[in-house]
Amino acid sequence: MADISEKNSNASTPDVVEGVAGEKLSPEEPVARSAPVAQHGPKSGADAALQLLQETGGLHQALDPEVNRRLVRRIDKHIMPLICIIYFLQYIDKTAISYASVTGITESIGLQGNEFNWVASIFFFGQLAFEFPTIRLIQLFPLAKYASVNVILWGVTLACLAACKNYAGLLVCRFFLGVLEAAVVPAWVLFTSQWYTKEEQAFRVGIWFSTCGAAQMFGGFFAYGVATHVGKDPNAALRGWQIIFLFLGLLTVVMGIAFWFIMPDSPAVAGFLDKEQKGLHLERIRHNEQGIGSQTFKWDQVREALTDTMTWLYAFWIFAANVPNSIATSFGNILVRGMGYTNEESLLLVTPLGAWEIVALIGLTYGAMKTRQRLYFCIAGHIPAIVGAVLMATTERVPALIGYYTSGGIPIGWTTILGLQSSNVAGSTKKVTVACIGTIAYTVGNIISPQTFPARDAPRYLPAKISICIIYVLITIDLVVMRWVLDRRNKQRDQEKMALGNTYKPEENHEFLDLTDLQNREFRYEV
Repeated sequence: MADISEKNSNASTPDVVEGVAGEKLSPEEPVARSAPVAQHGPKSGADAALQLLQETGGLHQALDPEVNRRLVRRIDKHIMPLICIIYFLQYIDKTAISYASVTGITESIGLQGNEFNWVASIFFFGQLAFEFPTIRLIQLFPLAKYASVNVILWGVTLACLAACKNYAGLLVCRFFLGVLEAAVVPAWVLFTSQWYTKEEQAFRVGIWFSTCGAAQMFGGFFAYGVATHVGKDPNAALRGWQIIFLFLGLLTVVMGIAFWFIMPDSPAVAGFLDKEQKGLHLERIRHNEQGIGSQTFKWDQVREALTDTMTWLYAFWIFAANVPNSIATSFGNILVRGMGYTNEESLLLVTPLGAWEIVALIGLTYGAMKTRQRLYFCIAGHIPAIVGAVLMATTERVPALIGYYTSGGIPIGWTTILGLQSSNVAGSTKKVTVACIGTIAYTVGNIISPQTFPARDAPRYLPAKISICIIYVLITIDLVVMRWVLDRRNKQRDQEKMALGNTYKPEENHEFLDLTDLQNREFRYEV
């Protein structure tokens, strides 16, 4: 390939610029510019899709709807199963501590006071510590290979929990489990944006995230079987909690190895697509205005991520919504037991929460895909959760249990945020930075979460339940603000384009220059 001179595709923007009608625009909304025709080769730091586009012809093609449907089915067949299985495992692996809490780990290790709370929390300290390094490693190494190494190692770490003999051993293993799972959310957001159009992403995120509900159901039934058949056997070689950690850990290792060999790092190297199909896929995702990723780390995109209003609206929702997250993870069984049920009953009674989560996530994200109104459907999913939080705080047994189940609608917000990060954040470095900040918010919320259930408040944990009611209202308001900001940006860009008329011409193949959503004036946000 001929040498290409480097050009700066990420032009700096003045602090204040004149809008199309003489209005002042904020720094995060730079004015539209006409652009020169694209060069014959990819610019320095451009998206990998640009080179692939040249190799496959580089022409805009009208994609036949039937061809597109067949291509999407092919992608779904090869990508979604592994994506879903690994996400299922990461959820059940990190929440296995909840099942261990009612299958003998407290008695075996001799945990006292709030020590179990810290065993639950320290996982997220590990995730927090490694989040910034992992975003650079995700860009530096092939995506699927890096993810698979993390999966294999976290499976080994989970299995090692079965050998722990004291409180310190549990803390060390749980910390490194968090370190190794730090890559999951940023990597899964990138996988989704590489393989699917904006219209398809919300539903696909809903599908792979709904496996958390399936994990809750499977985990409850599995732990119940272990508790009743092993936990009651005084001659068993292993305690129930040890079997849970060993089985899940070894299963994760096997699936991590499969992920290494089966999952492609990007569409450019996908063995299940031929050259023509790769070219068609690029045309499919062209209007995403994002490409398939660049390995060039760009500090200007980091700065933009840190100053973009939407980054912090996403982060607030993620942080606040995860402060009560222990009701579904490490404290789920304990909370249900506090409603007046036995250990074994609590293992079964948490499973409907997973079922409701699956129905809510798939149903609401499907509706969002069909109407392209993600945030309205997300807000609708929060209403039953608010009612459920009030029921948990004010009632006992069956009504409180129903309230516990309807709180399963809150994860629709998490899937919506992940989908918006995939669809609405452009620029490879900006995307992983925003995902990283979101994951940090997630970890901080989850670090705090178990501490809102101190032992002195057992068995009802009323202060925690009251805080859940308040938080659910606040995050619903946050969603309303998000939609207003995104809708306003779209309208401003439409007005700019109309005002400029024929004088504005976007650069050819600008979709694949690794521009951010704020730099690329052709970009439109999903709402």
